[in-house]
Amino acid sequence: MSAVSLKGKLSRLKKDLGISEHIRNDEQLQRGSDELSTIPFIEKWDKLESKPAYYESMYCMIREKNIPIHQNHGRYSFVQLHPVMEKWNELRTNHPLSAACRKQSDLLFFDTETTGLSSGAGNSIFLLGYSQVQEHSVVVKQYFLPGPEHEVAFYHHFLTDVSDFSNLVTYNGKAFDWPQVKTRHTFVRNEVPKLPLFGHFDLLHGARRLWKNTLPSCKLSVVEKEILQFQRIEDTPGYLAPMLYFDFIHEQDPDFIEGVLEHNEWDVLSLITLYIHLSICLQEYDSFSLHPIEKFEIARWYEAVGEQSIALFLYKSVLESETSVQYDAVLPLAKLYKKNQQYQKAVHVLEHAMTTAAFPKYGWCHELAMLYEHQWKDVEKALHYAKQAMELVKKSKTKKSDQELLQLMKRIERLTRKLQQSS
Repeated sequence: MSAVSLKGKLSRLKKDLGISEHIRNDEQLQRGSDELSTIPFIEKWDKLESKPAYYESMYCMIREKNIPIHQNHGRYSFVQLHPVMEKWNELRTNHPLSAACRKQSDLLFFDTETTGLSSGAGNSIFLLGYSQVQEHSVVVKQYFLPGPEHEVAFYHHFLTDVSDFSNLVTYNGKAFDWPQVKTRHTFVRNEVPKLPLFGHFDLLHGARRLWKNTLPSCKLSVVEKEILQFQRIEDTPGYLAPMLYFDFIHEQDPDFIEGVLEHNEWDVLSLITLYIHLSICLQEYDSFSLHPIEKFEIARWYEAVGEQSIALFLYKSVLESETSVQYDAVLPLAKLYKKNQQYQKAVHVLEHAMTTAAFPKYGWCHELAMLYEHQWKDVEKALHYAKQAMELVKKSKTKKSDQELLQLMKRIERLTRKLQQSS
């Protein structure tokens, strides 16, 4: 049994036996000055607004900053989170980014820095950072691991502090950051609090939905610059963080990781303004200045979560935009009309697109063939559009071409027989 595990069990045994906790606290106070004197470069840590937090014979460094809530971070100020939260409560839409029934202080805008990008047990987290929007300020709190032997203190203080939060907001946190926390937690779970049961908003999914076809990349730094209008000055790139941490481990000099702390701070602040921006796009789709491509992607997102009326509104708006993306809305709009049994509107949308678009699409013809066959019982028109769809499939070279061609051949054969039988 390790010394750390033994100390943890003894601590719990003391509680079970009713031994007063204040005895241990008094002992810590007595030795506090001695422990501080053993932390290398403690004066530099002070300048970084970082203080040691002890647990048993271990410690981590905690850095805490308070930022004015009216301060701008790119195009938004942090105070704009409050009306966004109120709007979600008013809308009550079934959307995965909706913060309905939550307060702004419930959200933990969270990011980590690790020794590598893999998700295996050999990868360690050395920095846990979060921001929280309170009534009058934004609190940024960072937990730094001074060495692997202090991991219990590192997670003890972090998990103790975040136990009252209800929701994480991350950027790729569902796939990377939080699974990493879970992995590392398994090694120390007998000595630290349990992991909280967080809700989770992963903003990378929203960024990819809205901008994957318009931005060169959906990296947070690109989204910051192009969408949030926040430009990092003299930023320490994330890929350098592991090397700088290993330099710190060797030298114990916080100068090595000052830039990493600032990088992480910007990350957790940008998550606030990105959540504000994505929420405004989703909430004010009818009045906010959105590009038709964004409207189209938001329509698809709302349709995917069952909000058909919003999706219909947005598809119609895209169709009326007279832009390169307008015809992308034709088929999903027609299918929604069809789903709502508004067959005449579905046919009108499709046939209008057939006469105005420079290049008619296979999907339009196929949908018209189905509508005329099953809804209008007009075999002749159904056959006309099925044959037109066949010609378009033959010209295309997609992976689905052979399957689509086979389906159309069966449809044309069936329609031809029906036409012959009726004549």
